[in-house]
Amino acid sequence: MHLSRNFLFLSTLLTLQLSAQQGIHPLMKMENAYPENEVALKISAMAFQDQDLYLTVFTPDRTNKAPFMEGEVFRVTGLTSKEPILAEKLMGGLYEPTAIASFKGKIYIGEKDKISRLDDKNGDGKYSADEKTVLIDGLSQPNFHTYTIGFKMMEREGKTYLSGNLTTSILLGGSRDFNVTVNPKTHRGSTFIFGPITGSETPADVDIDYIAGGYRTPNGYTVTSDGAAVVVDNQGIFNPTNEFIRTEQGGFYGHYLLKRDDTNIAAFQPEDVDSEIGGSKHQLPPTVHMPQRIVARSPAEPLELTDLKGHLSVYNGQFLIPDVTLGTMTRIFTEQVEGTWQGVVFKHSSGYDPKGENGFTAGPNRLIQGPDNNYYVGGIGEGGLWRILDAPGEPYTGLQRLSFRKKAEVPASFNEMVAVRNTAEGFEIEFFKALEKAPTVEMRHWTYIPTKGYGGSEFGRENLTAKSTTLSADGKRLSIAVDGLRDNSSPFIQEKGYSNENVGWVVNIKIKDENLWASEAWYTLISHQGKTSDKPIGENKSTAAKDPIGYAKTIHASVCAACHAIDGQQLVGPNFRGLFGREQTVIGKSGKKKKVTVDEKYLVRAIMDPMREYPEGFPPAMPDPNLLNEEAEAIVKWIKTLK
Repeated sequence: MHLSRNFLFLSTLLTLQLSAQQGIHPLMKMENAYPENEVALKISAMAFQDQDLYLTVFTPDRTNKAPFMEGEVFRVTGLTSKEPILAEKLMGGLYEPTAIASFKGKIYIGEKDKISRLDDKNGDGKYSADEKTVLIDGLSQPNFHTYTIGFKMMEREGKTYLSGNLTTSILLGGSRDFNVTVNPKTHRGSTFIFGPITGSETPADVDIDYIAGGYRTPNGYTVTSDGAAVVVDNQGIFNPTNEFIRTEQGGFYGHYLLKRDDTNIAAFQPEDVDSEIGGSKHQLPPTVHMPQRIVARSPAEPLELTDLKGHLSVYNGQFLIPDVTLGTMTRIFTEQVEGTWQGVVFKHSSGYDPKGENGFTAGPNRLIQGPDNNYYVGGIGEGGLWRILDAPGEPYTGLQRLSFRKKAEVPASFNEMVAVRNTAEGFEIEFFKALEKAPTVEMRHWTYIPTKGYGGSEFGRENLTAKSTTLSADGKRLSIAVDGLRDNSSPFIQEKGYSNENVGWVVNIKIKDENLWASEAWYTLISHQGKTSDKPIGENKSTAAKDPIGYAKTIHASVCAACHAIDGQQLVGPNFRGLFGREQTVIGKSGKKKKVTVDEKYLVRAIMDPMREYPEGFPPAMPDPNLLNEEAEAIVKWIKTLK
């Protein structure tokens, strides 16, 4: 049975637009904290040592040529004082560093292929090549998509460890590549713990171990106040949506690395499962789905809000997550329901502002709290997807200070959803301020099916109707009773050999008739406290047949847009505009070239079997989008209109 992509065309506007709340969140203010001296800080990692900020910078490499040894380390002073903000370069020649930590006055760096400690042996405040002690090497083969993300500290048995994520090797078009083994202790697509570190350890004193695995692009990592490792992964193969994951020790979260004798696979990846095919029944569910382009597109480093007082205390334990390509920030609330962690995502801040006052100057990539209790946003930019998309004149660099407003500075009209909690009857919504009456609520839900195809669409979309809405006496909590909810229990959807088992359902909640900043929420229901629907998930007629153009636009937005533009921009794959009818040379699997006309027949074949042949001048790397023939035909109809 093929289920429709669940009326995706109805959500086209949601998919293609940024948050309606343009600008920085009303509870917060943003200011530029960029150094006064001329530097180019494309920030990939940040860590404070006392009052000084240490950071790594690099220019993202999209050419896959290696080594790419232009990474640098800077120290920024004056952020927490009235002194001028200045940046000083401490080291260069690093291999795409994306992790940094400070411990006992020593700096630790995570490059693409190694973890090292920097020792200022001559006391000049800078680091030369002979002042770098490599503690572990061979973490990666050369690949533009492999990074060492972090670091965060973890304490175990009185000892301190560095922890972080290892991203995976992919081909330039998004397909999985073999993660060729260099160091046999390496498991890419995994959360690692490394150490113990002492400030004077030798390579023989340290080792690498793993907390969890099964990610594709885990560019977000933190450790919570109660010691849990949190991973934020990006959409891709086996990832139909972006994911926020509160990991379990030994957990596997679904992204299978291709297995052969000379490769490594993710930590805790099931050995008895075909790595080419995979399957969600062997994974743990994510904590929160972050729907692609609706909420997130390239989510990065999460930050847990702690020790907030007064009117802000309701946000303690929640997370802020920047997004590089959307130029946005989201907020996540999590709760434990019958032993399962799950939660809800809200839009928080959005917008590009070259002045850094009411938006982001560059793709917000790193977010940390400083010793002054303010939050610092590190921006990065470059061609392709390492930038805020559609931001004209982006400087590609950024260091900004984000802080909460005092109560008297908060706009009197401000209100929003603070949290959504699951109940036996349905949900309870907490608001920042009291409502005068129970508002109108619109609800719907859907699920996803992880496959070896790139990204994914919504399945099983159903509208939900609130049986009742009850406002608490203080006006701050709204109880919603609703039947028909589904969680990670049967019945499951079966689709082309895959299912939505261990995926859960996303419940979209919209509050109408209220002028709220965060008026929409996306709750991931893994475990429902009440009765779930046992009704079969009905078959819907394909929207590809009913509205092929609208359907194709949403499939492009959710699956194809990362590689195929529809404007003058050239990405990894051919631009769709003006594509139909042109002549081009294609290269088959044997390497033989031939000329073809880009007509309906060729385009359907290229979509359904992308590795059969590929256009000359582009990498042979397009993943299987996992579409049906009628869906491919809908996309072709749309491409024909893009003249």
